[in-house]
Amino acid sequence: MNLVYYAHSYRKPDAPVVEFFSELMRSEGLTASLDPPSDRLNSAKPERHLRSTDGMVAVLTAREGGVSQYILYEISLCLRAKKPLLVFAEDTLPSELLSPRVLQRRFSRKGLLRQVRDHRHAIRTLRSYIGDDPPPAYQPSTERRKCLLGGSLELPPQVSDRLTSHLTDCGYAPEILSGPIVDCLYDPALQERLNSSDLAIAFLDSNQERAQFFLGAVRASFIPTILLTRNSGFAFHSHVPREYQARVVDTSEFEGLRSMIDSEIAIFEEEYVDLENQEQVTRYAELLFTEGARVGQYTQGLRNLFVQELHMGDQNINYGQAGSIGRESTGTLNNYAQAWDQLKSTTDLSALSSELSQLRATLRQRAQSLEDDKAIVAVAEAEAQAKQGNGPGVVEKLAAAGTWVLGVAKDIGVGLVTEVLKKSLGL
Repeated sequence: MNLVYYAHSYRKPDAPVVEFFSELMRSEGLTASLDPPSDRLNSAKPERHLRSTDGMVAVLTAREGGVSQYILYEISLCLRAKKPLLVFAEDTLPSELLSPRVLQRRFSRKGLLRQVRDHRHAIRTLRSYIGDDPPPAYQPSTERRKCLLGGSLELPPQVSDRLTSHLTDCGYAPEILSGPIVDCLYDPALQERLNSSDLAIAFLDSNQERAQFFLGAVRASFIPTILLTRNSGFAFHSHVPREYQARVVDTSEFEGLRSMIDSEIAIFEEEYVDLENQEQVTRYAELLFTEGARVGQYTQGLRNLFVQELHMGDQNINYGQAGSIGRESTGTLNNYAQAWDQLKSTTDLSALSSELSQLRATLRQRAQSLEDDKAIVAVAEAEAQAKQGNGPGVVEKLAAAGTWVLGVAKDIGVGLVTEVLKKSLGL
């Protein structure tokens, strides 16, 4: 089986294009591996997935405001991973959008069927790079899964010690990266640790123990990495979605750090969905493009719909926090009223409204992207629901806020909002 990461738009107008290339890939023996819509994202998750797939097919469509920065970032990950890559780009997009060394084909939205011969040839070219029977890992690890730590020696000793202990409880063997650069350049033990590690956690603003050197080594080795920063004024990259960048954490005490790391590891460990036949592809397309509430946005309700409707054969498939998927599944789904029932005894809506107002003001100061603005709208709507005394409504609105909002809430110390956000986001 040739398993390829399929990066594509989730917008309803792009449905015919996405479905066309899905079917074309399937007809050429490529199994598309997809990530159903979620408001829980980080860079480590697609990095992990790319390490286990044979290549990537990406479809770039024209949209108001430019192409999807999410898809462009996934393409950059594939290039860094040195995996076979094929990009189908709409013919109205700028010529300099992609590097000329990337295997790419232009498509016309109104002429897909007339161009099918060209597109099929491109997919066959990609498949020739992948090969009929891609080999498994040449040197699979025989040890417990590892998590590398970069920059952690700059943490308070009690926090650093508890972090390594907690990672052990999470099922990882933590290994702290340290040592002189000259020694590390020629240290076979370091190379072995890099080659056999499953995950890395790196503090970006650490200058001790050659943290920047080790961060470069981790990225060059394409180890899925959770990036953290202690700088509340961290300068985020303007062209990369915030969800794929570093999380702001307070390392003065352990509990906040633990909560953030638990959330990021949970995202990293979420599984993708592999579609091997046309029935599954068609059902996936129906779920994406006919059930979405808003163009480019996916609510918790749509996420739950995947759990209810997307059947992957007769086996149960666990999908993150959402429950079980499969014909024999007995998993249950959270709803907003049930979530509020677990919160209402400890949550004063008047105090919550005040904290949401404080959070919204801070978010407005820190927002740098359209996605940030949308998150602020969700917080404002939650604040309005709190003022109206509608607890389930607060949970529903905050379910669309995302982990950036949660990180800021923790950063400014609005404890009541933080707990409601965790419940709303399924954390």
